[in-house]
Amino acid sequence: MKLDVSGWKPFRLGALIDDIYKAKAHAKIELTASLSKRDGYIPFVSRTEANNGVDCYVLEKEVKNIESGNAIVIGDTTATISYQANPFVTGDHIIVIRAQWLNQYAAMFIVSLLQRERFRYCYGRAYLKDSIENTCLLLPVIHDDKGAVIIDKETDFSEEGYVPDWEWMETYIKSLHFKPLTTRINRQKTLPLTTGNWKEFYLHRIMDAGMGNGIDAVITTSDHPKYNYVTRESNGNGVGGFVDEIEGEEAFPAGAMSLALGGSLGACFIQRKPFYTAQNVAVLQEKEPLSDYTKLFLATLIRNECKIKYQAFGRELNAHFRKDFTLKLPVVRNGNEEVFDKTCKFSDEGYVPDWQWMEDYIKSLPYSDRI
Repeated sequence: MKLDVSGWKPFRLGALIDDIYKAKAHAKIELTASLSKRDGYIPFVSRTEANNGVDCYVLEKEVKNIESGNAIVIGDTTATISYQANPFVTGDHIIVIRAQWLNQYAAMFIVSLLQRERFRYCYGRAYLKDSIENTCLLLPVIHDDKGAVIIDKETDFSEEGYVPDWEWMETYIKSLHFKPLTTRINRQKTLPLTTGNWKEFYLHRIMDAGMGNGIDAVITTSDHPKYNYVTRESNGNGVGGFVDEIEGEEAFPAGAMSLALGGSLGACFIQRKPFYTAQNVAVLQEKEPLSDYTKLFLATLIRNECKIKYQAFGRELNAHFRKDFTLKLPVVRNGNEEVFDKTCKFSDEGYVPDWQWMEDYIKSLPYSDRI
């Protein structure tokens, strides 16, 4: 189905739902938990972004306040959003939304739209009940046989009398078929990964490392969107929205890499389009032309280093990524001997990163032909 939003109309979410409330919180530490689903266990929904919000499974007989399924669930301090089809229990700071029109297909449609609003919220600006109810969504509306928009005189859903076309939304989601990913690359031909002779490089020596725009989401608009707005999220390549041009702010070019310094700390992505950044996002730009494959190699190592060596509110990445953040990389060799650069462009020792080997390694991985 073709997705043409030109005729969609604005709706306040609060006018579309029947109930919105804060769920009764359970302390996971007091419950018997399992990481996998088992008989007698029920999903424990928290503010995590992973696994559709399911943190773990807990023993059902130990909990008192079980939520029925068919609900949209929002973590108010993180703006994490999911649809729960089956009964569940929750941790703290969880908002539950219920409506007569809600089912798995309509929910997938609405949740996708709500996800695009996430960039406006963070720990300092929580996605609380009032904000959720006042969220404005553009939705398809019902038409008569002649193609004219049907107006509800009771104005149950909007002040203008527009009526959401839930049937169209369901049909659209059902039309989104997918085929299993395939690859022509034989896993057995993946290059061996031996790191014993790799050398250490400072991140700021191999890439131009700097801070992003630091634009607060509340000052962005999306009337005539031009640039991606990159946040500290780990989903959607870090892109939290599509915003208007901001006077006095220079967009970063397509091909630059974003690095989350907080939130999903260490989330590192190649940005395909020109972009602005939210607060606490760094930007890495190549000092010489690098392929996307090489950048993916670097992004993977950066994320791994961040998981091991840095943490929010402890060893902050902000203070290190332009100073002493290091990566071990393969270096250019001539036979068994390293090739040295007398200008010491990338390291004081004169080692030169083997960009071509990094590219070749990524290309040798199954599914790299789908990049």
